[in-house]
Amino acid sequence: MKKTPGKKGVERRKSPRRRRPLARHDADVCKTCGKDLSGSDKALFVEEEVGRIFCSEKCISDYFAPEIGRLEKAYFRALSHGDLSPQERENLAHLRWVTLQEPDEVWREKTLSGDYRYTLISQFQPGNKTVWCICLCLFLRGEPSFLYLSFPTRNAAMVNLYRKGEQIELTSRSGHVGSPRRLTNDAEGLPPGLVDALEGQPTDRLADSWTDDETFRARMVQERRSDDIPSEDFTLYKGCLEETLQEPDEVWSYQSNEALPRLYQFIRHYPNENPAIWYVIIARETEEEEQIEILDAFPTRDAGLVDHYRKGQQEIGKKAEGSNQRVVH
Repeated sequence: MKKTPGKKGVERRKSPRRRRPLARHDADVCKTCGKDLSGSDKALFVEEEVGRIFCSEKCISDYFAPEIGRLEKAYFRALSHGDLSPQERENLAHLRWVTLQEPDEVWREKTLSGDYRYTLISQFQPGNKTVWCICLCLFLRGEPSFLYLSFPTRNAAMVNLYRKGEQIELTSRSGHVGSPRRLTNDAEGLPPGLVDALEGQPTDRLADSWTDDETFRARMVQERRSDDIPSEDFTLYKGCLEETLQEPDEVWSYQSNEALPRLYQFIRHYPNENPAIWYVIIARETEEEEQIEILDAFPTRDAGLVDHYRKGQQEIGKKAEGSNQRVVH
């Protein structure tokens, strides 16, 4: 079910160069597979400086896979023995949603390929500990659009390694409390014609559909009370994951736009625990009709937080009558 993160020398010629024959412009084809996207309203963008387009999320992932691998290797080389353990990093992985939405610091660095890489940094204090979460990503129209790498760390020296380029300020959208912040002058420097293309149908752009789902989840994470179950204790409840998937007390589905994947919230109550807890799973439908992808899962003692996940249409529960249950693999 899981889907579960050389320079060439200058060429010198004595004879004049031949003029290349007229061909389809690179901007009209998928950067990975070369599919013709001229006139298509389903082209996906992940940045605005170079203007690369893609035909699918798979092509986006395939295109950036080498760079993701390079960044992961650099991260593990810099990782110190005294930093968070793999299990601790997994327990704190949810901090990336808050960091992507409301970073404390934003650093921007221009890459050799011509686009900007953004480093988002936020500081947290789970319990009495200080940790940071770092996200490396591309931006599209002032919002995170493609995530290369994210990780939590308690090593201040590690954080300093990722403060590269220039530090910039983000500004929030007016009238939308808690929504993703936007860069000022985000259209400056766009390639000719790309501004008009991006203004067309935003729900068809990967960045907008991606951030819409993440916005919902990030808001939920920020609602956690300081006296709730600490993230480092989440592993004590890992047995609840399969039980909640297979025998949930409630399942709610939510879809903010027909062009976006549907989100599912699985909820199971454990009243015999002392104190009583709930286990919540957030999942997203996939292209496979009978499969969903788990996005987040956690225990909570906060009944008010659970109410936030009772959003949309109730599929399973006392109020659900005649609803079809989606098969979970």
